[in-house]
Amino acid sequence: MTQCDISIYKTEKTYYPSKRELFRPSQKYPEYIFEEISSGENDVYNSVREAIHLYGYDAEHYGLEDWNPFGKFINETSNVLIKPNLVMDNNRSGEGTDCLFTNPSVIAPVIDYVIKAQNGKGTITIGDAPMQECKFDVLIRESGLEDLVNYYKSKGIDISLVDFRELKSDIVMGTHKQTIDNRNSGTIINLAEDSEFYDDSAESLENLRITNYDPRRLASHHNSEKHEYYVSNHLLAADVVINMPKPKTHRKAGVTIAMKNMVGINARKEYLPHHTIGSVENGGDEYKHKSILRVMSDKLYDYKNMKEGEGKYLIARPAFFLAYGFKILANVIHREPGEGSWSGNHTISRTINDLNKILVYADKNGKLCETPQRKVVIIADMIISGEKEGPVMPSPKNLGVIALGENQLAFDYVIASLMGADIQKIPTIQTALNVEKYGFSKNINPCISSNIKGYCGLLDDLDDDTNWRFVPSSGWKDAFIK
Repeated sequence: MTQCDISIYKTEKTYYPSKRELFRPSQKYPEYIFEEISSGENDVYNSVREAIHLYGYDAEHYGLEDWNPFGKFINETSNVLIKPNLVMDNNRSGEGTDCLFTNPSVIAPVIDYVIKAQNGKGTITIGDAPMQECKFDVLIRESGLEDLVNYYKSKGIDISLVDFRELKSDIVMGTHKQTIDNRNSGTIINLAEDSEFYDDSAESLENLRITNYDPRRLASHHNSEKHEYYVSNHLLAADVVINMPKPKTHRKAGVTIAMKNMVGINARKEYLPHHTIGSVENGGDEYKHKSILRVMSDKLYDYKNMKEGEGKYLIARPAFFLAYGFKILANVIHREPGEGSWSGNHTISRTINDLNKILVYADKNGKLCETPQRKVVIIADMIISGEKEGPVMPSPKNLGVIALGENQLAFDYVIASLMGADIQKIPTIQTALNVEKYGFSKNINPCISSNIKGYCGLLDDLDDDTNWRFVPSSGWKDAFIK
């Protein structure tokens, strides 16, 4: 079998199996190494298996007991990181979590094939850094991910489930009560002149922001002298990373696919520029047109965030209500998105690209090297994707798709195109296409293999019928093809 750049397996069954039977397969595949079989249907397991097969891993042994699809890049000594999208424990749109985070039923067969390649040895870590207010214990318990990991532990597998965050918060009447865990589980990596922010002016750097974080903390990491990220040591220690995104539309980035999923390798969010404060006319990208109401709201939010950072919540609370009032008034009058939630945001795309440089080229000590330091495989859960107001308020997009690849840029290029995005208007992809040092190979017409004839071939040759036509976030309508 000739290996293409991306495989897409599509099923008509757009639902996930019950968590009661730990996402075990519903049939005994020849290569399956455990005894437990689900009494109910588990089409997701089969879909992941077939997507791996379509990609061509160990093709000559497919259907045999010794089929070992990950065996060429995972062995008994491999340290493997599985990086799902575990952004939030609840969907603020009220439309359920099936479209919100990577479903454990997709993760389970991947773990099985990793264990087979490791021969039951090596180490496996499943981890992410969700949003600061995510209740990680709730997410892993209610999704069945915690029970799944405990199942493998009962088999003697060295596997762990890790919340990478060192800063968490609870929202109380508009203010974020922050808890900082100084366990030093990450490494500060200064990209310096290799950062996508390196050529920014001092004024522009001072205006970088991330919502609900003290701007002084962000400025201490991104300024004229340095561009720092605080990356989980679990990522740096990994020999292989299996990136398991949940492709969705995204308010600030347009789409979140493989590249955006790597934001979760950073353990402290105050290292992550998300937008540049102010209007385009004033050198920002937070919103398009000048607005005194938004300026007032921004200043009050800055004050609120600084007071929260100092633990002065009683002072922060009235600032929040004033800031929120100005924000609502601005939204009513201007009828355009704020907070960087639109297609003119060119800040978060650079943060994403910086973290992808670290993903591939940072060694175990956090030093960037000339050659890739770890293998990256992408397996995306699109059985049910998310559209409209992702990442944390998505609506379900039932697709029945599992997609697999190895090149983060090529993968995003294909999936974003199929989602209906105008690639020329997705800053993350356009930035990546211009990265020379520590970038990805620039294959903008990848080859696709699929069980569906219409998806087979070069991206440019696919029929319009293959367009999944996601409904974009409200601020990105001009970046999607109608």
